[in-house]
Amino acid sequence: MQGIVKELLRTAKMLLGTVAEKETERLFQKLIPRTIFRGKVFSVGGYVRDEALGLDSKDLDVVVEMRDGAEKLTKFIYSEFPGDISRPRQMGAGYPIWQITFKDDVTYQGKDYKTKGAVIEFADTQKESFPDEDSRQRETEFGTLDEDVKRRDFTVNMLMKDLSTGEVKDLTGVSMSDLEKGVLRGHPGVDFNKILNDDPLRMIRLVRFQAKYGWKVPLEILKIVKANASRIQIVSEERIRDELEKVMKLGKLRTAIKLMKVVGLLPYVFPEIQEMVGVKHDSRAHKEGDVFKHTMLVLQNAKPGVMNQLAALLHDVGKPQSREEIGEKIQFLGHETVGAEMAEAIMRRLKFDRQTITTVRKMVENHMRPHVLQGKGGFTQKAIRRFIRKVGEELVDSVLDLAEADALGNIPSENYIPDLRREIEKIQSAPAPVSAKTILDGKEIMELLGLTPGPDVGKALQMLQEWEDDVASSGGVPTKEDAKEYLSENF
Repeated sequence: MQGIVKELLRTAKMLLGTVAEKETERLFQKLIPRTIFRGKVFSVGGYVRDEALGLDSKDLDVVVEMRDGAEKLTKFIYSEFPGDISRPRQMGAGYPIWQITFKDDVTYQGKDYKTKGAVIEFADTQKESFPDEDSRQRETEFGTLDEDVKRRDFTVNMLMKDLSTGEVKDLTGVSMSDLEKGVLRGHPGVDFNKILNDDPLRMIRLVRFQAKYGWKVPLEILKIVKANASRIQIVSEERIRDELEKVMKLGKLRTAIKLMKVVGLLPYVFPEIQEMVGVKHDSRAHKEGDVFKHTMLVLQNAKPGVMNQLAALLHDVGKPQSREEIGEKIQFLGHETVGAEMAEAIMRRLKFDRQTITTVRKMVENHMRPHVLQGKGGFTQKAIRRFIRKVGEELVDSVLDLAEADALGNIPSENYIPDLRREIEKIQSAPAPVSAKTILDGKEIMELLGLTPGPDVGKALQMLQEWEDDVASSGGVPTKEDAKEYLSENF
């Protein structure tokens, strides 16, 4: 519940930010034409792209075609609204990028603008170079608007909107048509090899855009990406993770992984997933093909969200190391335990946060438990209570979501998770709740039975837990008095 509330708050904040940025753009279109910046200030990138697609525009980024223009413009805006915006700050020494934050709504020439919360970045138009082959570190200098366009990644991100007139400029001559056709490619006047070689992160961005929008990638572009795939190794894990997280939030990781495999990025980003290719299942239980194909089907059925998508991707990552052939039978005993350790290592490598690592590891480690419950001939209340206790109440839904995606990713598939959910709901609403702790603690048990710390206390606790589950499964509610009587008579 807490996670849902946080997500709703995050979404609300994002929507408010989007409104504030649109209002800020409206303000600029009134303010800028009256200044020396007229015809020199443009919104760029995703903001213009999404607006042209009819989508909500967010992340208003601005370029100024004037030497030191970003600094000059932000300081001018601050002078106009000193009480309503933050002091302009430079985003890194040596970079002509400045940021302001609107602390409040503003009034200009008698009109109100709901700008509160807008965070706007301004940059000089630039040209850039990458002197170090082993680094994405770039050197920039002032450039023309055309030079600024040529340093960008894809034509669909090269549209610019004049904030003096509202006119959209297409300096490539093909950006708007590429956007309408849904084509991902580079500037027609720039070698795409250079674009990717200079900044290899653009290959992951290409994967993200293709996954998000379903755009076409021409064959010649795919070939160029494949030729440059090994360059992704110079990109920091954090930057790769950031791009992939955006894909996961949309529930599009399957599309991204498949494209990374096609263009040769997968062995560098997720070598453990590449190793799944060709690892055969027992065809009697898995007619969908190898472990990789099964994982893609699981991802197809997984819910959007970083943890859901990551867990689906990594749930069988331990299978290549756990595979055994016994006669005609293929099995992967303990693959969930091996996979949990591997999943944690992969997420640490990609610098995921601690909560994501902990949660996804637990999901991978426990994803077989619902299948095992069903495999024992149906669900029993006692077994379900043990399942809830082992997984943890806070993770039950997530593990069930993963198990359901896993079941649906199997050919033939048998989805018994909805039945299990109903049984779990009954137990969770029963008079006796499922608790990780027994009704008597270790100290109470030692006093009752005259025990000293040691294995016998553990045996008594286990015995008591079994008894509590029996009582609860019969519709009863265990009490301390009954627990003491039971242990006194049976231990």
